[in-house]
Amino acid sequence: MPKASVIIPVYNVERYLARCLSSVISQTERDIEIVCVNDGSTDGSAAVLSDFASRDGRIRVVAQENRGLSAARNAGLDVASGEWIMFVDSDDWIPPYAVEGFLKAASESGAPAVVSERYAVDELPARKGAVPDFGWTAERPALARIVGRRRMQSSAWNKFYRADVLKGRRFIEGIYFEDWPFVTELFGDLDFFALVREPMYVYCRNGGDASIVRSPFTVRKAESYMRGIEHVKAHFAGHPMEKWAMRRVRTAQRMLEKRMRKAGLLAPRPFWRWW
Repeated sequence: MPKASVIIPVYNVERYLARCLSSVISQTERDIEIVCVNDGSTDGSAAVLSDFASRDGRIRVVAQENRGLSAARNAGLDVASGEWIMFVDSDDWIPPYAVEGFLKAASESGAPAVVSERYAVDELPARKGAVPDFGWTAERPALARIVGRRRMQSSAWNKFYRADVLKGRRFIEGIYFEDWPFVTELFGDLDFFALVREPMYVYCRNGGDASIVRSPFTVRKAESYMRGIEHVKAHFAGHPMEKWAMRRVRTAQRMLEKRMRKAGLLAPRPFWRWW
């Protein structure tokens, strides 16, 4: 059993995939498996995966028809065999010490999940010392700390999860903004997590390429967002962390309303409501 499984969903990212895979196979922690789920790519992504898999036996490629990001991650979870799980989007990359640092914090803290307090955008910031800082703090109760630290975001990808806490958990398929309910429900069910100061992930904006964040906000996306919100509300009904979950829900609802108004899907807010 490898120490960690890195799950990489792949869909039409030929331009960035080699950068992502190179960063993962170059990890200082060598005892990992790399699960790449090709979600029906129509560009050259499959060829890139085949090339890397032929050169590194730790890479396992799963191919499926295009079903979306949630389904690709779920397919990766179905076959991952590592003690720990990490998600990396295929147009992003991770620093060489990421898995090692997450494992160190997990071992020292005994936490079922480890979160990188910061993530880098496009490139790693300059570090004062030569040795990465894997110092950690124990954050509890888990969901309350997630709510109070907006820098940690709702993404699944700057986090490290013990495999057993993901048993039976899956991303909701067929929706946008799938990370938000997944992260909210998971951390609401955990007692605590370890917070690492070192940035363990590099998020890439990739110039003018299309993305969910930058593409137009539609009725379908709004309905999808509401499906995730309703899922969270149902999960936390009568839950010990219901109060904190509802704070997340109210924030999500305000963000949804703001996006809908900006997209012209709701009438402009009456001016007297701003006072």
